[in-house]
Amino acid sequence: MRKFSVISISGGSCSLSCTYCNSTYIKSMEPAISEEEFYKILKKKYEKGVKGFLISGGFDPQGRLLNLKRILPVMKRVKREFEDVIFNIHPGLVERELIEEMSDVVDIVDYEFAYSLRAFENKGIKRDREDYIKVLEDFITRGPKYIVPHIILGFPNDDIEESIKIASSMKPYLVNFLVLIPTKGTPSENFGIPQISEIIKYVELGSRLMNGKVSIGCMRPYRIKDELDKIVVERGLVERISNPSKKLWGYLDMYDACCSLPLEYLNKFKL
Repeated sequence: MRKFSVISISGGSCSLSCTYCNSTYIKSMEPAISEEEFYKILKKKYEKGVKGFLISGGFDPQGRLLNLKRILPVMKRVKREFEDVIFNIHPGLVERELIEEMSDVVDIVDYEFAYSLRAFENKGIKRDREDYIKVLEDFITRGPKYIVPHIILGFPNDDIEESIKIASSMKPYLVNFLVLIPTKGTPSENFGIPQISEIIKYVELGSRLMNGKVSIGCMRPYRIKDELDKIVVERGLVERISNPSKKLWGYLDMYDACCSLPLEYLNKFKL
């Protein structure tokens, strides 16, 4: 029985054309675009035992999650009716007012920190790079309790060190690393598979600056997954790892939930 579910509140629509996605990944999420549809799906899943939801989807040209403002009141209603529901969200570059409104309904924010030069260029977004810092500051100071910057490693000729240092300096509860997947049907399909040594270098930096409060997220190339997962686990570089290599299953506690969930929530999702 599933305990955690992923919902796209924009369906397969997105105004951005990120080189590594181009709407590919949101099309695999369950769509719930209207307020009524969103409520019905969450209620039905909750009654079947689902206690956690990742609210995601596509973004507008300014990098804000589509339909969030319209869906947020429904999330508040669900929270009132089902008090033990956990909401994790990919909000994007939203305004301060909406961040404050989210603070009493959203439990965890997965915040893509696309601040490095190559990550920013590959977003194709109509914003300034510095906006990623400003919005992260607002989330840390005014938003929900648990903010998790997500940093993508592996863009060609990218330098991630500054991004890691900036995100860590704001003292989020966790920093999550993703690894670029050259995805067929997107411009990134011509990118090379990132070097494991480069990935480890940045994960080590993040782990040192965050006192081990880092994780590896679900986005990473299958070809390097077994070796990468083995190294970060054996060296104790991460606190948690999403969808770990099957070779590690016997050595790790397993949960049906996003890797961003804090310990106080995880027990209800343990397998």
